[in-house]
Amino acid sequence: MTATLIVLGVILVVLAWFMWGGRGDTPEPTANRRADATDDIDRAELDRAEQDVQEAPDEESVRDWGPGAGRPKPPELL
Repeated sequence: MTATLIVLGVILVVLAWFMWGGRGDTPEPTANRRADATDDIDRAELDRAEQDVQEAPDEESVRDWGPGAGRPKPPELL
């Protein structure tokens, strides 16, 4: 009986920890950034990339070009 109560208590504590604990209330790092803030973002490059995406004829012509994306494979290797 005592072991059952201990196990039930541990389960309740773990469930409470999952429900109320965690990092759900941490602020977003860019939430308070002003639009006119001077930072290390290259606005001209960002605008060019956004324009390229908006003018793309289809999703396949717009590929991931960010860090770690690597080079696209030649057509004969696809």
